[in-house]
Amino acid sequence: MSSQAETLSSHHYCSQEVFDQEREHLFHGGWFMCARGDTIAPGSRRVVDVVGESIILSRTADGTLHAHANVCRHRGARLCQPETVSSHRTIVCPYHAWSYALDGALVGTPHLSHDDVDRDALSLWSIALREHEGFVFVSLAKTPPAFDSWMQTHGGEVVPLFRFGLGDLRVAFTSRTTVAANWKIIVENYQECLHCTRVHPELVELVPAYRGGEVYERTRGDGGVTLSGGGNSFSHTGHSKLPLLPKMSEVDAHSYFGCTLFPNVFVDITGTSAIVSTLFPISATQTVVTMEYLFAPEAIAASGFDPQPIIDFSELVGAQDNMVCEGVQQGVSSHAFTHGVLTDKDSLVIGFVEHYNQAMSAAPMAQ
Repeated sequence: MSSQAETLSSHHYCSQEVFDQEREHLFHGGWFMCARGDTIAPGSRRVVDVVGESIILSRTADGTLHAHANVCRHRGARLCQPETVSSHRTIVCPYHAWSYALDGALVGTPHLSHDDVDRDALSLWSIALREHEGFVFVSLAKTPPAFDSWMQTHGGEVVPLFRFGLGDLRVAFTSRTTVAANWKIIVENYQECLHCTRVHPELVELVPAYRGGEVYERTRGDGGVTLSGGGNSFSHTGHSKLPLLPKMSEVDAHSYFGCTLFPNVFVDITGTSAIVSTLFPISATQTVVTMEYLFAPEAIAASGFDPQPIIDFSELVGAQDNMVCEGVQQGVSSHAFTHGVLTDKDSLVIGFVEHYNQAMSAAPMAQ
C-alpha cells in the first residue's frame, strides 16, 4: 500500500503571523531572485518590491549592477515609484531634491553646501546583490549567507539547466498577474501533475507523460519530458518557427524541462524559449506572479520575430493554474481544513514541504 504524507496546515497557508516569519527567514534572510539582469541596461534603473521592501536596481555605464534601499538619506522619503525601467542617470528625491548617482553616491543637495552635508558619508543604503546566469538576487540579511552554498542548498534543480546558457538569453515579453493565493500553494501546484488532465487539456496534448499524472519520465535521467509529435515549443500546435536555443541538442530540442528555485522561481525550457516565473508574495493570501519570456538575442533581433504563439499558450496555462490555486486558497481557509493528503505521485510536493520546513526550522512556527 502506498504511503501518504500530509500537506502543510491551514495556518501555514492563511496566517499573517506565518507570512511575517517567512518574510524574515526566507525572503529577507536568504537570497531572493527579483529580476533578470538584461532588463536593466547600463545607465538605467528599475524598482522591485521584495516582500514589502522597495529596492532600486541600477546599472552604471560600465555595466556594474547595484542595489539600494529606495529611501532618501535626508528625511526618509521614497525616492522612486514602481516602474518598469527608467533611463534617468540620476535619482532625485521628490521631497527636497537630493540627488544620487546610479552607484548610490550622493551628488546633489540643493541649498546645502559641502559644509552643511557630508555627501561622502550619505550614499544610499546598499543592499547585498549577486548576478548569476542572468538572474539578479538580493539579500536583506544583515549578514547574507554565502551565495554559492545557498545556491547549492536551494538551487539544486536549476543548476543543471544552466547548460542551456540561460545567462545569454534575453527577455522579450513580461506578464504580471496578481493571484489570490498563498505563494506556497502556487509552488505546490507547479510541483505535481495530478491536476493536469482536468485543468490543462491543452498542455496534456503536448506532454504525453502528464496523461498519467506524472511530472517526469522515469526512463529518462535528465529530468526532461518528451513533447508529442516531435514538438519543439509550448504553443497550441507544439511547434514554433523560431530558431532553437543555441545550446539545444537534438533530444533537448524536442523536450520540456521544468524546475523550481526555492523559494520563488520556476524555470520552464523548451527548444525555442525559456520562461522564468517569479513569485512576489504580498501577503499570506496574495502573490504577484511575473512571467518573463526569454529567447536568444539573435532570434529577438531577427526580422519577423513573433513569440506570440508561445506567449498565448503559456499565459493560458498560467491562467488555468492561477484559477485552481485561488480555489485551493478558498478551501484551506475553511475551519474544516486541518491538512491535506499527499501521495507517491505528489513526491515533488512532499519534497517542497520538507525543504520548506527545514528552511523555516529556525523560526518558531505555530501549528
